[in-house]
Amino acid sequence: MSTNNSLSGEYRFLPVEQVYFGIGIIDKLTDELNRLGAKKAILITSNSLINSKIVSNIKEQLGERLTSIHCGTSQHVPSQTVFDIASKVKQEEADVLISLGGGTVIDSVKSIALILADGLKGATELKDYSVTFEYPDKVTIPSIKGETLRHIAIPTTLSSAEFSNIAGITDENRKVKELYIDDKLTPVSVFLDPQLTLDTPKWLWSSSGIRALDHAIETIYSKKSQPITTTLALESIKCLSENLRLCYENPLNLEARLKCQMASWQSFFGVTNVMMGLSHGIGHQIGAHGNVPHGITSCIMLPHVMEDALEVTVIPQSLISKALGAEITNKTTEEVASIAPILVNNLIKELNLPTRLSEVGIKKEQFDLIAKDAMGDLVVASSPKPVKGKEDILKLLQKAW
Repeated sequence: MSTNNSLSGEYRFLPVEQVYFGIGIIDKLTDELNRLGAKKAILITSNSLINSKIVSNIKEQLGERLTSIHCGTSQHVPSQTVFDIASKVKQEEADVLISLGGGTVIDSVKSIALILADGLKGATELKDYSVTFEYPDKVTIPSIKGETLRHIAIPTTLSSAEFSNIAGITDENRKVKELYIDDKLTPVSVFLDPQLTLDTPKWLWSSSGIRALDHAIETIYSKKSQPITTTLALESIKCLSENLRLCYENPLNLEARLKCQMASWQSFFGVTNVMMGLSHGIGHQIGAHGNVPHGITSCIMLPHVMEDALEVTVIPQSLISKALGAEITNKTTEEVASIAPILVNNLIKELNLPTRLSEVGIKKEQFDLIAKDAMGDLVVASSPKPVKGKEDILKLLQKAW
């Protein structure tokens, strides 16, 4: 018998079939291609990794099954860039795409898969597939009609893009980051190998870790939070708080790096059931308008969004404080909750990352457009504190400047 207080809901899994994790686990890449029955693979990576030992390892493993390697992906995934790469990939008739890199590379491969699946010709056709949001709660998510190429993701940062069915693509003309959501965009398999992250710049590793922390925190206090995702997100926060510090002290600590990778996975587990909040929504547009990496936008916006939402998120933020190691003796729940944004900000400062918009070149003259575009992001609908209009976003931007 159910009551109004009964726990009930729905939980949907994304089609990630296989996750390989551990030091040196990349050596199983050939096994994964065998499992998939893949005969022609294309590797897509970044300019910074194209001449790395990692790429050499993959070339040696796959041999003739690796038909080509492409690079040239750009931050925030400009649409023209992915169309350029897609036109080359189309000619090779591969049966699997492999992404090697951070969220930019992984989202680029998702975008290429979308373009090829439905034979899209340009940015105008692509926009028809973007998610649209009309305030306060009307969301439209178009579907991909064709079949997408299978995608093996090998992340070198902590962005968690490898575990999502979401791709973010920037319309260069309008300087707007648009979201594309379809289960067909989900990588079929993921490799989490800390050895492959050693060339990742220290600032990028740390800031993408704060991005994962942002996933976990906004999952916990989302209006659509769920017990499973909350439990994993709290463990993610605890693990990231401890191990990002260890990685900062010793970037060669493979165990700490692997624990961060696992925490990144936990931060995004089941996120399609929950949705994020304003730190993500505002961050998407700061990235598009100012070419600021999403890890850095999380460093800047997350503490301010948390503080602004305190009045309606006391219980979840008290849990976040405890996961961050807060001293809670003789404190009320409200007092414990109020520590959470401070602890997050302290961690960001310890990692020597930016905490103000003014530090990353964002000008106050850009606030109006950023706020306007953020109001068109579907995560506004899941903010625990109702967003009444553009003015609410502008206040947060002003605080963060």
